[in-house]
Amino acid sequence: MKTRQVRELMIPIDDYATIHQDATIAEAILALENEDRRHGDKPYRHQSLVVIDANRHVRGRLSQVDIMHALEPRYSELGDARWIGQSVFSRRALVTLREKFQLWEQPLEEMCRVVGDVRVRDFMQIPTEGEFVDADDTMNVAMHRIAMGRHHSLLVIRSKEIVGILRSTDLFNTLYDMMRACKAL
Repeated sequence: MKTRQVRELMIPIDDYATIHQDATIAEAILALENEDRRHGDKPYRHQSLVVIDANRHVRGRLSQVDIMHALEPRYSELGDARWIGQSVFSRRALVTLREKFQLWEQPLEEMCRVVGDVRVRDFMQIPTEGEFVDADDTMNVAMHRIAMGRHHSLLVIRSKEIVGILRSTDLFNTLYDMMRACKAL
């Protein structure tokens, strides 16, 4: 792994599913569906979209979880709730939050009507510094970033330009193949 470079395993940005930042959540869902169709029966389909601007510069990512947040507008009343997912809340505390803020109280059939009015830019995640890896970095560096940040993927850069995506699934499969080859498994 130490000698293999990220660029050998990354998915080029032009081959990855993208969505414009001004698109609606409905358009994002369709883009994910189209990506699924394009890949057919292949495993490990894209579970997120790269968000781009009019100049095709990457501005962020939109995951399936982000789409779920967009469906429930009351999440905005919680403010920046990223800390909740990283805390050790008990099941009861999570139930209390859901009840207090009346989260997911409406039937899904009613909630899904908002997807045509909500914009991707309002729910996309802007990548942090730890979510980037250089195309010439080794797989070891990428493995460390994914493990420490608990990321599902990294944005691959070359000369400050995003050139690809390195998915944790692809990295793990490479690790698995190497373990099999050296008879560790």
